[in-house]
Amino acid sequence: MTPSVGQAVADSDMEVLQSLLDVGVNLSVLPNWRATLYMILREARKLASAEAGSLYLARSGKLRFVAAQNDRLPASEVSKLFLDKELAGDSLAGFVASTGTVVNIPDSSALPAGAPFRINREFDATTGWRAKSILAVPLRSPDTGQLKCVGVLELFNCLDARGNVVGFPDPEGSGVAALASMAAVTIHNVRLQEQLREAHLNTIMCLSVAAEFRDEDTADHIRRISHSSTLIAEALGLSAEQVELIKFASPMHDIGKIGIPDAILRKPGPLTPQERQIVQTHNWIGAKILGNPQSELMEVAREVALTHHERWDGSGYPQGLSGEAIPVSGRIVGLTDVFDALVSRRCYKEPYPLKESVAIIRDQQGRQFDAVVSKAFLSVLDEVLTAYPTAKA
Repeated sequence: MTPSVGQAVADSDMEVLQSLLDVGVNLSVLPNWRATLYMILREARKLASAEAGSLYLARSGKLRFVAAQNDRLPASEVSKLFLDKELAGDSLAGFVASTGTVVNIPDSSALPAGAPFRINREFDATTGWRAKSILAVPLRSPDTGQLKCVGVLELFNCLDARGNVVGFPDPEGSGVAALASMAAVTIHNVRLQEQLREAHLNTIMCLSVAAEFRDEDTADHIRRISHSSTLIAEALGLSAEQVELIKFASPMHDIGKIGIPDAILRKPGPLTPQERQIVQTHNWIGAKILGNPQSELMEVAREVALTHHERWDGSGYPQGLSGEAIPVSGRIVGLTDVFDALVSRRCYKEPYPLKESVAIIRDQQGRQFDAVVSKAFLSVLDEVLTAYPTAKA
């Protein structure tokens, strides 16, 4: 029995609803932000039968490519040409973001004269692929009672059943508009979470500085340790959750110094053996302050405070741990703390030259430092040094 037109329409509506339901479920379980963006773009293309697509996010008044897909081109080529690049303000996506309007172009080669935007043909010229039909949809999310554009979804080349490029249907009827709304709300919520995490990190920084009774030099030191430790954790291939825990926990590595007399910590000359013993108690003090952790973050912070002066060869303190008995968080922060001490001016020393400092880190692989952690540090050294603009060769 041949289905009626009404039945075909009903089946199509059911497919759209099922696709939107699948997206809604997946938004809460995807492992990371990038995976979420790619899933949104993939499902939008599926709903609209689009050969390719791009997703842009708005930040500080500018649009940036964050996801791009094309069935005719290798993913590596698409990523190289698109990802993390800013988009010109006079582009189609820029126009959609600034006006909040949907633009549906059946044939991009037949734009009317005086169109308020331009079609960028750089990608077409580079790859030989051509975008003919284009659908650009603003991602609008409620923000303090108003609709705010948080990004733009662009779809290219709607394909009919025979694989011919045709114009895109109305985004409302295809479900693309509904998906765009879901995507916008998700992006908006993720940004709120990012702001909350940033506020959390700032609070940790402030408390860590206050605990050490230090000046602005201490605040800079703590920020550098967090920055470098995060880069190493990423280079080691740790999970996004582990990387974030180390980013937030590392500023608290020296919180135990609250219990060390300032006269010792700020002494301009060498410490006596007795004074050195007193300084070395700061690990235990920090672990006690962060004891009985009520969260995974505070557990890692305690771990870092206690173990960041241990050495790979077992000659560190306070427990004389060696090798992998030292938690990876302690191994990472221990290296970044030493490097920071080498290249920074302290009350008892002038900064070492950068070249000499790096040579010390390299020489201590397998002795003071885990060789794997050291190699990860060296692999991201250029990024680490962005936090050391005054370091001298």
